[in-house]
Amino acid sequence: MRVKDSLEYLSESTRQAILHEQTKRYQIDEEQDLTARLLDPAFIGQVWEQADELERTVIRLFVTKATRGFFSKRTWERETAKEHRHLSVGLTKLRRLGLILTVRKMWSEIGYLMPQEVREQLTNQMLPEASLAFVSLSKTLPYYISAGRGIQLDLFGLLLFIRDNQIPITQRGSIHRRMSQKMLPLLSFTDEHVKGIVIPPLDQEQREGLSLTIVLDIALRLGLVHREERELVLDLNRTKQWLHQPPLVRWEEMYQLVMEQFLPHGDWWEFFIQLMRQVPVEQWCSIHEQLRMLKEAGFPLPEHAGELIVEQWMHLLLGLGWIQLGLDEERGVFWRWSSLPRLSSEEGWFVDPTGALTIPPLVPLLDVWEISRFCQLQFDGQLIRGELQAKLLQSYLAQGGTEEQVIEKLRASCVHPLPESLIEVVSQWARTARQIQMEPYFLVRTAHAGFLEEWREIPDFRSFLTQVISPTSFLIPYSQEKELIRLLRHFGYEPQVLSHVASASKELQPHQNSQAGNKGLLLIERPWDGYAIENTFPEQNEQIAALPKMWTKHFQSYHPQSMRDLFKRAIELKLEVEIQQSGKEKLRGLPTEVRLEMGYWMVTIAGQGGKQGYRLDNIERVRIVVPEYLY
Repeated sequence: MRVKDSLEYLSESTRQAILHEQTKRYQIDEEQDLTARLLDPAFIGQVWEQADELERTVIRLFVTKATRGFFSKRTWERETAKEHRHLSVGLTKLRRLGLILTVRKMWSEIGYLMPQEVREQLTNQMLPEASLAFVSLSKTLPYYISAGRGIQLDLFGLLLFIRDNQIPITQRGSIHRRMSQKMLPLLSFTDEHVKGIVIPPLDQEQREGLSLTIVLDIALRLGLVHREERELVLDLNRTKQWLHQPPLVRWEEMYQLVMEQFLPHGDWWEFFIQLMRQVPVEQWCSIHEQLRMLKEAGFPLPEHAGELIVEQWMHLLLGLGWIQLGLDEERGVFWRWSSLPRLSSEEGWFVDPTGALTIPPLVPLLDVWEISRFCQLQFDGQLIRGELQAKLLQSYLAQGGTEEQVIEKLRASCVHPLPESLIEVVSQWARTARQIQMEPYFLVRTAHAGFLEEWREIPDFRSFLTQVISPTSFLIPYSQEKELIRLLRHFGYEPQVLSHVASASKELQPHQNSQAGNKGLLLIERPWDGYAIENTFPEQNEQIAALPKMWTKHFQSYHPQSMRDLFKRAIELKLEVEIQQSGKEKLRGLPTEVRLEMGYWMVTIAGQGGKQGYRLDNIERVRIVVPEYLY
């Protein structure tokens, strides 16, 4: 879970308490909100530098042992069994700083979660220098699996297909096999790239066509498509937003999604992934050297970590077009980040007089989408080939497009002037168009003509008043409905919207249930599913603070019942006690058991000389010893 998402569940008073604790401990002067501070690498670096040994041990456990920074309470107690009392103190300190949050499941099961960005920054503090694994290669090394052209291009082709075809969904929620067979050839991301994925329930999924399932899952989670009744439908507005994003922003969003969904669960994957993120684009690295560095730095790795990394993660990234892989003569594996998915869109396409287009990979995807209405597109590696076709162009004109719009869209990203002969061909096709299309519009009717006269004076309304049919009525296309309603309400009007006709274009209807649309095809099981952030600020040494002060501050005698309670509480908290029998020296040790033996209450204390039993009747004075670091 990310910092922003997790902090949303905390009240303002809890956030202020955490900020106050941070300010008090680190003498921070500048004012930041809690989200900004936890995302600040300088602050996280300061936390690591000033952390005591207990806190560092807890941080290491959350980085190297916790799956995605999550420990259930049972797992935490099992991992810290030998030093539970001490490490619980470090855990509480980090919880008070907001670095670890308490989560709770129904029926009161507790867990602890370190947000993703905090975990990544703390991991960076512990990692060795990434450049130690950098290598210079005199030539590009071969690899036995081809790289994908790029998930952004695969998704682009898939979205075009979904736009232009009906995609039925089976009762089980999957894509019909007949349609899957048509969609698979659109992808450069193949089943060979995902052969090594074994995360439940993907290990139970049918392996044939799994690559298509994963790409559709990504499209659903990005909100580019959604389920509507028994059909998969394009969300046009969201798709255009996604295509318009800068490539680096688009890549980062997809990378986070892929990592959250498909990175294998375990206690060592994340710090290798974080080491990968430190490598510059186009810099070759040796996987063997990276793993050796991690081992030497004290990170626990399985015996066949190299094979697992390549099969379960690197091949996936290769298919997405994000990395390149190479094998040397000794079967050593090398990799580097591909720059293409992150480079800014600065190229243009080439158009010849026959209407054929050559579209390089760095042309803005939204521009390519705009011409796809009247151009037949197909992929040729990372290039896109386009062909202007009379049938598609005439269909586009029948849907409301104009000849001028076609010419303008072709010019938008063309690196040279459009050939005059092509402009003449477009004009000729436009003159011979025979299609007739009917489409639904909304009729907007006002009570009197004064409304339209007033709106004509307001610039925001003018784009809606292009089709006035009477002094009190005008038409708007379906795509403008929600925007007009929003605008009317903004200016204080309350429009009455009658029931919509069922034949409205699905593509133009905004997707109503965004949460349902982002669920994806695959339900990846996670250990933290069902837990929610608990709005709590832990007291320092919660259990210690609850002890009666006389038990810890005064060395004195007690009633036998009170003495039994004192020893039992010390056993629970694993705290040492100091005792004195009549006429003997004071003793100090860790109580381990209170029991009734032959009619006498006995306590077993582990001291310097080993374990020894004492009758409570013979103990004159006792005190619980609380170490200094617990205060």
